[in-house]
Amino acid sequence: MIGGYRMNNCLKRWGKSASRSCNNFRGVAFGLFSIILLILLLACEIEKQPVKVGFSGSLTGRYSDLGTAGRNGVMLAVEEINASGGIDGRPVELITRDDQQNPETAVKVDKELIQEGVVAIIGHMISTPTLAALPLINEKNILMISPTASSGKLSGRNDWFFRVCGADLEAKHKLAEYAFSKAGMRKIIAIYDLDNRAYSEDYVAVFKSRFETLGGNITTAKSFSAGKTEHLNSIFLKLTLSSCDGVLIAANALDTAMICQRIKAINPNLPILSSAWAMTNEFIYNAGNTAKDVVFAWFFDWDSNQETYVKFKNSFISRFGGEPDYAGLFAYETAWLLFTALSKNSDPRMLRETILKTRTFRGTQGDYEIDEFGDARRRVFLVTVDNGRFKTLE
Repeated sequence: MIGGYRMNNCLKRWGKSASRSCNNFRGVAFGLFSIILLILLLACEIEKQPVKVGFSGSLTGRYSDLGTAGRNGVMLAVEEINASGGIDGRPVELITRDDQQNPETAVKVDKELIQEGVVAIIGHMISTPTLAALPLINEKNILMISPTASSGKLSGRNDWFFRVCGADLEAKHKLAEYAFSKAGMRKIIAIYDLDNRAYSEDYVAVFKSRFETLGGNITTAKSFSAGKTEHLNSIFLKLTLSSCDGVLIAANALDTAMICQRIKAINPNLPILSSAWAMTNEFIYNAGNTAKDVVFAWFFDWDSNQETYVKFKNSFISRFGGEPDYAGLFAYETAWLLFTALSKNSDPRMLRETILKTRTFRGTQGDYEIDEFGDARRRVFLVTVDNGRFKTLE
């Protein structure tokens, strides 16, 4: 009996120990389960965090037509991607900044966007602020994609700057060839805006080189500062328009409109050529009748009947109440290029490689390619103004 008693006590103690062990195991298992569940919940929460995209362009001042149109184009693309579920279930958040068409301000606002944690910056809309921002984005290894900055000084760089419009070397050449071969111009006066000299000086220089190779001559090249009427007054006092066959203008839409009015007041029949910088609705609005027959060369077909373009145009008009120009279109396409790349690889550090590897992207007026330097390759169109609207010549 004594042995049996001891055995029973042993079994009882073992049972209690086993019960405690089982309880401990359950406690540990529950703890592990809770931790795993918490990790999964946190992962899901991280997955739902928005993808921050920066936009930096001129939203105030004389160049705001490009900046505002660009911002609107990006906004439309963001609204569309979010309506379709975002990028891998994550909504896109657009953070905008006004660079005030100033190089120092451009760098300042780009720093702010980087601190906000954007995956990339869409901008800038003109070339001079873009050039100023290059050292910063290359230092931070953050991608900047411009819809419209087209200066040749941005070409051939193996860096973190890409653009959807491409370098406009071909556009400058095409306009020079039109001037010489189709318009019969031999002597041209050039007027250009010094406040965006990275673009305007380059534009005049490349046009001049091609025009003179064909047999023409830029007889005079005059610069001015945007919005300073006294500079333009001084220029026109010294110009002899009767000694030329045409005028080339490389300036923003508002100043190009003012210059057209002055030229037509002196010589109503003198042909005018313009850089694409001024090819916006603001130019037609301000130039009035003097906009008629001004000729541009650019990567944008105003009369495109591509189904994707018509759909975009109708959406833009419905959303913003006016027809889009090239700045709105290219900004829209820039945003979708970015979304496409992020859908393939969400790591911002891999954006550059993803875009270069993808190479061909769908545009609203047809597919386009991004070359090894991040420049788009597109077809160039000649454009003029007729009956108060832009019209593609060919």
